[in-house]
Amino acid sequence: MHQASYFPWLGLLDKINKSDVHIVMDDVQLSDNAYQHRNVFLTADGKVKFLTIPFVKENYLGRRFREIEIVRADWRANHINFIRNTYRKHPFASEVMPHLESFFAADYRLLTDAVLASMRLSLGLFAIETRVILQSEMDYDRSLRRGDLVVALARAAGANCYLSGSGARAYLDETAFSGDLTLRYNDFHHPTYLQKSPTAFQPGLACVDALFNLGADGARALLCRN
Repeated sequence: MHQASYFPWLGLLDKINKSDVHIVMDDVQLSDNAYQHRNVFLTADGKVKFLTIPFVKENYLGRRFREIEIVRADWRANHINFIRNTYRKHPFASEVMPHLESFFAADYRLLTDAVLASMRLSLGLFAIETRVILQSEMDYDRSLRRGDLVVALARAAGANCYLSGSGARAYLDETAFSGDLTLRYNDFHHPTYLQKSPTAFQPGLACVDALFNLGADGARALLCRN
């Protein structure tokens, strides 16, 4: 399980690919510093740049992610224009760009609509067939937080093993995973690939970077190595 993520990075896609079921945590709070509504892309001169979906900030900390509205529509033109200008000469631009054109041509009112659509597109291009369910549609104790919430959601999904990102070691109570529910950490080592960039390889980007550089088949192969 993981928060919704705008065009997820390879580490998240790798974890989803190794799972039978992935829970999108859409009932949690939006964090400005997270990658729920934004992600990192690479400029033509090799610098990192965030593309962010603007949202209505009034009382957003008191609302769930799935309730937050997008504040204006021009973000779609801004994002697709940046992607066109940056990636149009990349090896697989003709293969990947039509998918992104279709994504940005759609209208989205809520953050969750746009972000989930970007995740579905990413999963499709990477041929990841993991079943995806939404936290908001599940039956569990909604008063729980952090590690207790993770365990409750895993059990509600009928899991016998929870695959966690390594960053969760800081707050997960490993003793809560016992008997019919075990815990594993995903040991992801970011693969390198040939980026069309004048600078050194930049890891941790939105997954579209791998798609433009390698094509769908080549990008899928990155996950198969882990």
